[in-house]
Amino acid sequence: MSDPAKGGPSAWRQRLWLLLVQRFAPEGAHANLAWAAVLGLTGALATIAFREGIAGLQWLLVQRSGGLVETARGPPWRERLLLPVGGGIYAGLILQCSRRLGANAASDYMEAIAIGDGRIGVGQSLARSASSLCSIVSGGSIGREGSMVQLAAMAASVLGRMAFLSPPRLRLFVACGAAAGITAAYNAPIAGALFVAEIVLGSIAMDSFGPLLVAAVVSNVTMRRAGGGTERVNIGAMGLSKYLLK
Repeated sequence: MSDPAKGGPSAWRQRLWLLLVQRFAPEGAHANLAWAAVLGLTGALATIAFREGIAGLQWLLVQRSGGLVETARGPPWRERLLLPVGGGIYAGLILQCSRRLGANAASDYMEAIAIGDGRIGVGQSLARSASSLCSIVSGGSIGREGSMVQLAAMAASVLGRMAFLSPPRLRLFVACGAAAGITAAYNAPIAGALFVAEIVLGSIAMDSFGPLLVAAVVSNVTMRRAGGGTERVNIGAMGLSKYLLK
């Protein structure tokens, strides 16, 4: 970083930001627990935004929102057949364009935690989420939970990078974001924290499991307050095909 005495206003802003980060993002177990609550809230909001994006696109396409069966009842049968095709084309184009964004960071949260430094590519994550959004809205056989978890972990990575955290602590932040995303997607806070601790981090240690559990619980409470904590998957491929070909 340049010297504030020589670098002008930009260097002074960087110095001020670093002082604020050191003040509000100190090291220690208690600070990690406090940050875990923020990451749980952020992860829940990321999944809510993705869910609302699905509902908004459904309304634009078929003037209905809700489950796939409800949205498939509205348009004529020809549109029901063409909609998945169009959604698949748009999803593929987005993925093709995302290859031009570069790979200066990990594209998967597990990779960023297990073998990376906690950095998750924002452009790649947003592009893949947009591709999944097109597939889901058009009736493609793809789940929305993966994108929800990825967005929650990406948001945690962005916050950690803004705070100039060390790689070990940044990985913990991303793990907390992933636990929050799993909780919001599956309504399973304990399972989400245990999955990230055992499968992704590889151990259940109190210095990491405590923040994971706090992030998961805060995410679960936020989703319930937002009316999304009791959602269940209520449709299979056979049920959707019944209405598409009706």
